[in-house]
Amino acid sequence: MLGILLLSVLSLRGSELAGQRISEVAGVPPSVALETRAGGLFDPVKLQHDVHTLWRTGRVSDVQVEAVPDAGSVRVIFHLRPKATVRVRKIQMDPPTPGVRLRLQPGAEMDLQDAQQVAAGVVKQLEASGYANAEADAQLAPTGTGAADLKIHINKQRPIDVRSVNVSGDLGMNAADVYGALRATRAKTMVPGIPGIWKGWRVRPGYSSDAVQSDLANLRSFYYRGGYFDADVRVASIDLTAGEAHIGYAVQAGPKYQVAMLNGVPLPGAPDRPGDAVCRELFDERRAAERAGVLDFAARVEIHGAGPTVEAIAGITQGPAYRTGRIEFRGNRRERDETLRRMLLLEEGGPLDQLLLRQSLARLNRTGWFEPVTARAVVLNPAPEAGRADVQILLKERQTRNWYLSGPVGPMSLGGSLHAAIESRLPAWGQGVFELSTYTLSLNLMLFAKPLGALVPFLPNRRFLPLLTLNRPILPGQRLLSGFTIAPQLGWQGMLAGYAASQTRAFLAGLLQTEPGLTPDLLLTVSHEEHGGTLRCEPPKPRFDRMRQIAAAAVNLLFSFSPL
Repeated sequence: MLGILLLSVLSLRGSELAGQRISEVAGVPPSVALETRAGGLFDPVKLQHDVHTLWRTGRVSDVQVEAVPDAGSVRVIFHLRPKATVRVRKIQMDPPTPGVRLRLQPGAEMDLQDAQQVAAGVVKQLEASGYANAEADAQLAPTGTGAADLKIHINKQRPIDVRSVNVSGDLGMNAADVYGALRATRAKTMVPGIPGIWKGWRVRPGYSSDAVQSDLANLRSFYYRGGYFDADVRVASIDLTAGEAHIGYAVQAGPKYQVAMLNGVPLPGAPDRPGDAVCRELFDERRAAERAGVLDFAARVEIHGAGPTVEAIAGITQGPAYRTGRIEFRGNRRERDETLRRMLLLEEGGPLDQLLLRQSLARLNRTGWFEPVTARAVVLNPAPEAGRADVQILLKERQTRNWYLSGPVGPMSLGGSLHAAIESRLPAWGQGVFELSTYTLSLNLMLFAKPLGALVPFLPNRRFLPLLTLNRPILPGQRLLSGFTIAPQLGWQGMLAGYAASQTRAFLAGLLQTEPGLTPDLLLTVSHEEHGGTLRCEPPKPRFDRMRQIAAAAVNLLFSFSPL
């Protein structure tokens, strides 16, 4: 209905009405920003974009457009049919299937089409786990007026594991490095074997067509990074027998090229992996665009030359730059907006820097108050005419009450204390440093190998210690006003020492921790003569990354022994 109606409008009225002034646009909620506006000129292309915009809101089941001549101008009327949705009361999977995660939560609004999309997502997850023939069906079982239970029936079928992977042909590079480029279909070694005694422990991945295509792209990208811009990489064979998959890739590497210049500027040195050198330069270009507030950045690289030394010409396409408009939070029923805003590095009125946005999400995740906040939880509403974009961050709060039991691996004298605790965050009262929802009340039972006073003189001289504490953990943006524990049983000296330990740990974590994923991969379209493909540029690792990870783990282990 959508495509037929839109095609009719464009074909029957487009040439007749194109260029006429629009007198009115009716039938559209004011919250939806359209390109077709009153006072502008009638444009069938913009109208097509607007229909798809309305469709993508997910709130309509049908869109009809009517263009009516109006005394030398034109009235545009949108007829929208809202979705007949129900509120999901309960979600059931039959049979219960560990490993399948549903982003949908009880209370969500959905229709039957949405339910089938949920089922399609379940099938995708099962296929990624090796259930290549999995099936899933979703039904909405009414439970009352406007409510229904979502029932998902799953048939996993028999799983298929990848038994072997073979790469053949003219590899041109070290075979171990080539196999190392496979990520989705290659078995992973968890524990290395002992020659002649034990083969070790290897985990075989599940077979799926997406995994094969993913590793095909990984192999092509690997050869482009090495300078083999004419490499021919393809799937040679897939054998699915007896519940096992045997996959073969065929490679013809072709000649290796050296990239001497990028856009007329010489590249430093003669890199062994010229594709990586091109990636580094384009990462810098993208970062400069992000600082200016550019949201859309794409690059295409053309390789010129037929000899061993070639030149790379990068064509960069980027959209307009935006400033940050209003920042809003959705789903935070306990935490005040002011508290969450202090955690953000992005500022209203400043450039919409996507790196600062990702770092802000990482700081929100560090509190542990919400389910993981990813880029999918961010809704950007750009207004090109104003040069700004509003930001909505969708949050889902975690449960506020927890319990845990921990103990040492080995003797308490070496591994630490026994610790049991029941904790709960306080209600959403107060503000500033007295905002109670940022505090956690805990009842702790701790057993030490030696009396605590023998370890720290000013602490209670007992092995068994019941402890009632009120804790405000380290909060990004409020470092000095957080990270303290109120526990009268420890005395002022113990509470002060605990505050110092918390601040020291946070300081060292800031120096040592690396946060992978803050800089996403950059996909480049590479072409050389009649050859072409996609080069996946991966962000460079921070300096001394491995040493910093080891040091961060050592710091966490050291502070885990602290009784404060």
